[in-house]
Amino acid sequence: MRGLIRKARSNLRTDAWTCSRCSNKSHITHIMNTRSASADNICAVAIAHFSEHGYDASSLTDIAQRVGMRKASLYSHFASKDDLYLEAFSDAIDDERAFIQSCFDDEYAVAPAPAKAGKLYCDKMENCYAQSGHLRFLLRTAYLPPNSLREEIVSRYTALLGELEQNYKVSLTRSAPWLTAQRIELYGKAYLGIVDSLHVELIYAGGVALKVRQAALWQILSDSLVESENQNIGGAAR
Repeated sequence: MRGLIRKARSNLRTDAWTCSRCSNKSHITHIMNTRSASADNICAVAIAHFSEHGYDASSLTDIAQRVGMRKASLYSHFASKDDLYLEAFSDAIDDERAFIQSCFDDEYAVAPAPAKAGKLYCDKMENCYAQSGHLRFLLRTAYLPPNSLREEIVSRYTALLGELEQNYKVSLTRSAPWLTAQRIELYGKAYLGIVDSLHVELIYAGGVALKVRQAALWQILSDSLVESENQNIGGAAR
């Protein structure tokens, strides 16, 4: 079953490195093995810069200065602002993919009840948003993408959400084997709805409002799963 969970990950780059997002040292992401150390550094600086200023207000001159190189040298690594932005977005996608996987791996180890499937990722979301420039950049870009890059960004982010949904469905199938495939699909969509709502709350509010929203949405999902389990038990007893 653990192998099935890992199959939800796709299009990973090679060469593992330890991510700096959270304190979890097993949190691993991937980078292209053809990218230089200088390009890695440029992307790290760019993520912080783009996250703070957005696409339109960001300047390659400022990024180059923060890296400690001339703008002309930056162009030897990235052909354009769009090229750098998409590469930085790919790094943010990979970082979030690794974080998702680490949450579901930890969840797998404790064999949660159906109502706990996928909850660890949601519980850790706020803290990681506060700590991670990658996640702030990812969400702000995904919800407010530059017009020139909208199609590419939406495509990549949608694929990431698909992997998250697959992780959830595998976890729920393991903890609630009585659920039909149709119900698993339905709960998977509901889970993505919760995640989407929490992501929006992270961007625009956070804090108490986020916690209240998460508690309310999770209670509805949990109640439905508990009711489904009780119906299964009652049906088996007859």
